[in-house]
Amino acid sequence: MEMTQPCTTVEPSVEALKAGDEQAYRRLFEQERDRLQNFVMKILGDHDEAENIVQETFAVAYRQIDDFRGESKVSTWLFSIARHLAYGHLRKTKRHTYREHETIELLQAERADTAAMTLEAVEAEERRRIVHDALQELPDHYRRVVQLRDLEEKSTAETAEQLGLTEVNVRVRLHRARKQLREHLCERMDAC
Repeated sequence: MEMTQPCTTVEPSVEALKAGDEQAYRRLFEQERDRLQNFVMKILGDHDEAENIVQETFAVAYRQIDDFRGESKVSTWLFSIARHLAYGHLRKTKRHTYREHETIELLQAERADTAAMTLEAVEAEERRRIVHDALQELPDHYRRVVQLRDLEEKSTAETAEQLGLTEVNVRVRLHRARKQLREHLCERMDAC
């Protein structure tokens, strides 16, 4: 009976990458492309955009390889770049999408019978906008934790895994983020 050996992939050496060895880059790309694609796909939910982010990740890594300090594996560094680019993309598209929806809602509101808009609906919309703005003003690392835990209702463990943090760190960030949100909302809503 023939025994198969486990598949072990060896990352190209940092020295080879820093020397601009095309074979080393090609091997790194082939080894990590699919894992990066899956990782980014989970964040974005869009196959085409995930492909773009993966391509951009390798381009950034190529340009910044001299900045790589070797304190982690190259693959870990790549995932860090990909995560940063993916969340940056999310921020840009969500702001853009929010503005588009806001414009569409304004146009629809103009066409709608003005009497149908009650004071309650206007206040609810204003509260939603204030909460959205407060979330956007949080630092990225806090906003992402709030998004995963409170909006997407992921567990602390899932959030920690997705963000590459410890569960303790997730809980600390969530506590601090909620505190900042509360302060921000108190200022804007005069409710505290």
